[in-house]
Amino acid sequence: MTYNSAGNLKEKISALGLGTWVFGGGKWWGEQEDDVSNAVMAAAFSAGVNLFDTAPFYGFGRAEKLVGGFIAGNRIRKNIIISTKLGLDPDAPGFHNLKRDRMKKEIEESLSRLGTDYIDIYHIHWPDPAVPVGESAKTMRGFYEEGLIRSVGVSNHSVSEMRQFMEVCPLHFLQPPYSMFNRGIEEEILPFCVKNGISVLAYSPLHGGMLTGKFFREGCIPPRDLRRKNMKDFSEPYYSAEKKAFEKIEELAEACGISAAGFALAWLMRKKGVASVLTGARNTVQLAENLKAVEAIPDKAVLLQADKILNKMSADLTVID
Repeated sequence: MTYNSAGNLKEKISALGLGTWVFGGGKWWGEQEDDVSNAVMAAAFSAGVNLFDTAPFYGFGRAEKLVGGFIAGNRIRKNIIISTKLGLDPDAPGFHNLKRDRMKKEIEESLSRLGTDYIDIYHIHWPDPAVPVGESAKTMRGFYEEGLIRSVGVSNHSVSEMRQFMEVCPLHFLQPPYSMFNRGIEEEILPFCVKNGISVLAYSPLHGGMLTGKFFREGCIPPRDLRRKNMKDFSEPYYSAEKKAFEKIEELAEACGISAAGFALAWLMRKKGVASVLTGARNTVQLAENLKAVEAIPDKAVLLQADKILNKMSADLTVID
């Protein structure tokens, strides 16, 4: 396993982090057996993964409980960097709720589910349009100063929102979506993070499974889970453009001796500013495939070829738009 310095943490974090959205099961990602999730965590830990990313919204507490139970059962709290979040409320308008009382309630519940008295990296999951950024930042600063959290993070925030946040509270991590098929952070957000020492934990690195190639196979049925059923990638012209690019990326991956998914992860791990790539795994087979990306070292020429393919795809879609 490769490890990187990140944020203000003394410990280095694994270049591949374990995302636990799938552990929530149900309508979000399809049913998932708890014993299978535990097997995935065990395999990840054995492979050197020390960053486990979760959130109370994943299965409405189920994922956090599984992570906490696994860590406690194996007595490995000091060996795991726990990353979790707050700010989503199924009973609130738009699911957003960053009111101070709600934030305090959420951290107490997360600490309880995780079986710990501190959280290593605590993120605001999404901005709340009804609460000024400065107010939620002030509450996060309180958690940080109390020692309830070791590092402060935000997820899905713009540069403007991060600037406002940093006027009130230190900011150590950003968790944005980032993949070969979603490079939106490269223009402004990623350079800002690099300049300000904010470590990036990239989520959705396989773009909802698109970069595995499974949705480009003949006879594929578009997924119905809530996370992906409304993705524009399954409509034209995006689907055809991404399929064409994927086929070329897959050729590069095969030449490197890894899967297209592994190549996509390896490409992302080598982006400046990315401290860890968060990827989920429904089972140990998927995890093993993802782990191959850590050891894969595509040379610069191959990575440049990949960038050219992706730039061409983006340019074609821009013309169409």
